[in-house]
Amino acid sequence: MDFLQNLGTINCVYMALLTIGFLYALMIVIGGGLSDIDLPDIDIDVPHFDLPGDVDIPDLHVDIGHADGGSFDHGTVEVSPLSPITIAAFITSFGGVGIVTTQLFRVRPELSLLWATLGGVVTGGIVYLLYGRLLVAMQASSEVRQQELTGIVGEVIAPIAASGVGEISYVAKGSRLSSPARSATGEAIPRGALVTIERIIGGTALVRPHTHDE
Repeated sequence: MDFLQNLGTINCVYMALLTIGFLYALMIVIGGGLSDIDLPDIDIDVPHFDLPGDVDIPDLHVDIGHADGGSFDHGTVEVSPLSPITIAAFITSFGGVGIVTTQLFRVRPELSLLWATLGGVVTGGIVYLLYGRLLVAMQASSEVRQQELTGIVGEVIAPIAASGVGEISYVAKGSRLSSPARSATGEAIPRGALVTIERIIGGTALVRPHTHDE
């Protein structure tokens, strides 16, 4: 009876972690992996329980505090091993592997903890590597697109103040696009004026008045 009671308790822990990890990952996907994500503190306290064979497991406390989704910085790509996506992968995998080992393979609770930890570390490591490669690919693709816009002539559709941000419209690869824009010369540019894109900085086009010599 004690064995079954302990097995039920540890499975509750696994199920709770699996649910939290899944919901955490879902929030990241909905909120966007590259944007800042602020999550409330989540505390889970599981009562003290003893495993068979004189294996003593202390009170389990899971704390998911404030998580910073990270930011995309031009020129560099930095992915932390403790990024929200890797944390979600570890927690979800820990709970999932724990349930599988105890329910499907009937592994003893103390051994299931080892398998669950190993599964979480492996899954988190794989996600970390794939996530890092994805960010590098996204940055490289973004830089190529930005370089292709250099020299394109556009039209101001929202006036650009001398020290403010306006909006331009331009045609790239057969599609008409729009982008926030700043004046590269420091002078105001009225609506309807033609401008030349010098470069893209942080998603904002730096433009100068277009001349007929260009």
